[in-house]
Amino acid sequence: MPRVYAVLGLLTVALLNLGGAGAHSKHSYQTIEEDNYSWEEAEGYQECQEFSNDPGYNEFLMNSDAQDSDGSSPNDFGNNPDNQGNFRKNPKPKPLEEICGPYECPMFQKVESSGCGFEERIILRANWTVTDIDLKSPDGYREAYFRLHGYRSGAMNDRGLEMDMAVPVVKKWWMDEDGNTLAATMSFYIPADVQSNPPASTDEQLRVEQWDDATIYIRAYGGDRHDPEHLKQFELLKTALAKQNLTPYPYMKMTAGFTRPGYGRQRREVILVDNADMV
Repeated sequence: MPRVYAVLGLLTVALLNLGGAGAHSKHSYQTIEEDNYSWEEAEGYQECQEFSNDPGYNEFLMNSDAQDSDGSSPNDFGNNPDNQGNFRKNPKPKPLEEICGPYECPMFQKVESSGCGFEERIILRANWTVTDIDLKSPDGYREAYFRLHGYRSGAMNDRGLEMDMAVPVVKKWWMDEDGNTLAATMSFYIPADVQSNPPASTDEQLRVEQWDDATIYIRAYGGDRHDPEHLKQFELLKTALAKQNLTPYPYMKMTAGFTRPGYGRQRREVILVDNADMV
């Protein structure tokens, strides 16, 4: 049976006030020092060897003889801290077990898989606050974040209820058949103490949605990347899923941000939803 963890598994917008969240998880986790966990422990899955040996993934490292702190060669694993073009580089992504101890996270089931290059989860039904992102506005992402923050702070909900910050912050994009972005949203998870009866939004641009159970596939990375290169992670994810004959929904992609950008070790995830849960 899959194990249940208290977490969802990118937000490229600053997760303000995240550092002040209290401890809410009912699960007990042991903090792991970065030098004491492997890339597989950090990411949550085993990487595909062909990705590590592909210059398109492991850029500039094919002729490197350097070694990382854990003794592995960056030519094999891509852990070169000076290589900004390399996806698998230091800092390693922060393990979920470290995040969902001090912060409240939604519930999911981790599905054991024999595949490589991704983690499979079943996200359990829950309520989220959701707002549309104005893709035509240069401040669209920032404005969406602050609307969600207004709801969480109590300024924009009908009870004036201040809620603790939960993680992750999720963004969704919907695309047409040519891959053009049609719309996007940003979402906060509603904490457990009001999950069954969340306050109503007083902002007409923000709503509460219940998301049903869904199977998702993720890839994780560390660092604080905002450049378009991180979107290549979606292509790596699709390739890894195809190796296992798994079909993601082609018209939506998601990202999740678990840690505040520029603050300590990071965790970002790219996410695709199983096609069967979207049709």
